[in-house]
Amino acid sequence: MRSLIKLALLIIVGVLVYNYFWGSESEKATSEKVFRQVKEVGKSIGELMKNERQKFKDGKYDEAFDKLGDAYDKLKGKVEEENNQEDKDLLQKLEKQKEELQREKEKIEQELEKDHPDEDVVKRSPSFEEELQDLVDETSRFLDKVIKREKK
Repeated sequence: MRSLIKLALLIIVGVLVYNYFWGSESEKATSEKVFRQVKEVGKSIGELMKNERQKFKDGKYDEAFDKLGDAYDKLKGKVEEENNQEDKDLLQKLEKQKEELQREKEKIEQELEKDHPDEDVVKRSPSFEEELQDLVDETSRFLDKVIKREKK
């Protein structure tokens, strides 16, 4: 399947190059337009990678992980006092998710440090952000639940 896609791309590029140099005026104009659009897409991808690198360098996600760690430390004490197995299991699950996301963050950071990062890893960054936000939201709901019970 991959070789078929590569072959199709090679044929398309070949036709575009042929039309650019030896085609009619309209074919030359179309080829030039396609090359300009490809160039713009390349620039956009470059900007995206540059922005993602900067987010990681600025430590955007480090603060979120630090806050999650602090929340889990507070929750551990409260959950241990109540001796509620369901809460212990949920806290353990949340901590495991946090560790997995931290490993994913490190993987993305390492890939972004390369001169030519893997596109799949760069594409993973937005979904990583969503997963981290989901974890923060779930942790917040759990913390609210424990605090409400404590107040009763």
